Amino acid sequence: MTKRKNLFIAVTTAIALTLSIPIAFAEPGINANQPQTKAIDAKSVADQHLKEHASKYQLPDDLSSLQFVTTIDTEAASYVRYQQVIQGAPVFTKQITVTVDRAGKALLVVSDYVPFNSIEQMKSKISPQEAESKALEYIGGANKSKWSSASREFGYVIEDGKAIPSYRVVVKTNAPADEWDTYVHAGSGKLLKKKNRVQYATGTGKVFNPNPVETQDSTSGLADNRDADSTALTNQLKSVTLLGLDGSGYLRGQYATISSKAKTYSATNTFNYTRANDSFEDVMAYYHIDTLQRYIQSLGFTNINNRSITVNTNGTTADNSFYSPATKALTFGTGGVDDAEDAGIIAHEYGHSIQDNQVPDWGQSAEGGAMGEGFGDYLGATYEDALTGNDTFGKACVGEWDAVSYSSSNPPCLRRLDENKVYPQDWAGEVHADGEIWSQGEYEMAQAFGRDVATKLILQSHWSLTPNATFNDGAKAIKQADVLLYNGSHGAQIDAIWAARGISTQ
Repeated sequence: MTKRKNLFIAVTTAIALTLSIPIAFAEPGINANQPQTKAIDAKSVADQHLKEHASKYQLPDDLSSLQFVTTIDTEAASYVRYQQVIQGAPVFTKQITVTVDRAGKALLVVSDYVPFNSIEQMKSKISPQEAESKALEYIGGANKSKWSSASREFGYVIEDGKAIPSYRVVVKTNAPADEWDTYVHAGSGKLLKKKNRVQYATGTGKVFNPNPVETQDSTSGLADNRDADSTALTNQLKSVTLLGLDGSGYLRGQYATISSKAKTYSATNTFNYTRANDSFEDVMAYYHIDTLQRYIQSLGFTNINNRSITVNTNGTTADNSFYSPATKALTFGTGGVDDAEDAGIIAHEYGHSIQDNQVPDWGQSAEGGAMGEGFGDYLGATYEDALTGNDTFGKACVGEWDAVSYSSSNPPCLRRLDENKVYPQDWAGEVHADGEIWSQGEYEMAQAFGRDVATKLILQSHWSLTPNATFNDGAKAIKQADVLLYNGSHGAQIDAIWAARGISTQ
């Protein structure tokens, strides 16, 4: 706990065989109400055209690898669609469409057809149910409560001239509302490819990035004044792109769902507010949480808190914020500077949700709780550093803007990550103060190895821990993660960093 502090487009390749219905067109100069008509059999025209030009489209002369799907007739033309098949099974997503005009002439061929040299043989074939289970693992949806439906179909994927027997599994998930198209090898169960078919909207907004104290490099002219706007504060607003929106006009998307009293809405997905408007905090929370989750995924982790987390940016009037393991939601306070106006505070609270997602019931021990607070501060401080280009102002400090109402230091800090506290002599028995022991070790890893490497090591290490883990457990897990990810190449430095904090990696 704590601060202290669709637009949905379904693209289904259904092989629904239908009959081509000839369409009758009146001859020029003849009354259309008279019975004299000329029927165009568009499918016959398309068949003949493809046979005559089979070599051009790399097709067999008898079109045996095509299966007729449907003909769509309009006043202007007819459109004949075929599915590529192998031994009667579809080559997924590979189709041909022939446009036939009213005079019965093939005008255009659009082809996805992929020629192949061989068909991969299987020693054994997994069942459709096994393929579905594999697909769910690959999209992080093994918990069936998170998805609403799944379909599976046998067919082929062609790679490097070889037809690979495969299952296509389409899974619709509940939260976030995604639809995953996953291709699984029908023999080994190996993932061949996957794609999220839900199309998300993109919006724009204005935020502090990460906070006005950091971007101005001073506190001059920056005061809360009960959420009042000022020239100095407005000058620090940055325009950003809001990714992953669901297209509803609300701040709901892949990784964050804002649920607060402002009920922020824009029909054009344009969210430009100043801090005097409660919607400003909604945009802040959406943007920074979305950005953090995308960063985590860029490190190769697609199964860490990969969900749309519910966020209330003004859920309490206290100068405090918290993550609830019971509701899995974030709540930010409005006492002093509104907590959701500072990206470091947002990142800190998101850190708690990350750890709870990786190890449910995280932090049951005193040292585990301190690790939780320390990791939140690490996440906030390194995020701020990255956004400001590692500017020396605000280095090893988190929550500069939030802290203007209670800190007299320059810059003001919620907490620092360079207090040189050592365990156990500096242990205070207060989770936030003791978190500074842990946060400094993690922060020094980022200085030594770079943010990306350090964060990968830390996130990887979390999975090794338990709800009652200790500092020693955490340090050992980080060193083991280095063995797993980097063949132990950072081992000596990891030992030294944690030894300086009084924590053994052995």
